[in-house]
Amino acid sequence: MITREFSGKTEKEIIDNALDTLKLKEDQVVFDFENKGGIFSFGKKDLTAKVSFEDDLLFGNRCLMFVKELLEKMDIEAKIYLIEEDDEKIIIEIESPDSALIIGKQGKNLEAIQTIVNVALNRNSNIWTKVIIDIGNYRSRKEKMLKKTALTAAMQVRKSKESVLLDPMNPFERRIIHMTLKEEKNVETESEGEGLVKRVRVFYKE
Repeated sequence: MITREFSGKTEKEIIDNALDTLKLKEDQVVFDFENKGGIFSFGKKDLTAKVSFEDDLLFGNRCLMFVKELLEKMDIEAKIYLIEEDDEKIIIEIESPDSALIIGKQGKNLEAIQTIVNVALNRNSNIWTKVIIDIGNYRSRKEKMLKKTALTAAMQVRKSKESVLLDPMNPFERRIIHMTLKEEKNVETESEGEGLVKRVRVFYKE
């Protein structure tokens, strides 16, 4: 059994916040309410509640099982590990002899799997917890390559003072480009296009 503490002005506020954060239903948790303010508190007192639930209902565990079942339906042999979990993100690592198939051309299959998991497990929640799925350190290697691409483009733009339009990228890839060049002198970036896949243009800036 796992117990977390939530605070709020009313019991309903605490219940809604806890269920939204934990991504659980009310019948899956036990609330133990108590007054947070002491006898010397002034004004309206905040409430606090200890919220208890079974270990296997943790969001990270449910993500793990979802990925496992998804790969099984694809007839892919794999081991899945929960690497990191907090209220903002979940990191899952896949180990498989079919890594090339899971990654796909330019990482499209891996990105599709990650998108499916994120949408399926976050769809009924107002608080989005990002699920990051990696295999064989692909994302780490991809990030290094994208940073190199960004810096090369910045160098070219500074030299020619003309903009450079990069290849189409998903949100994860575009964010790396934007963040890499955020502090670079004489350049700025802007995404162009519609939908999830867009292109990043690198501009010269005096």
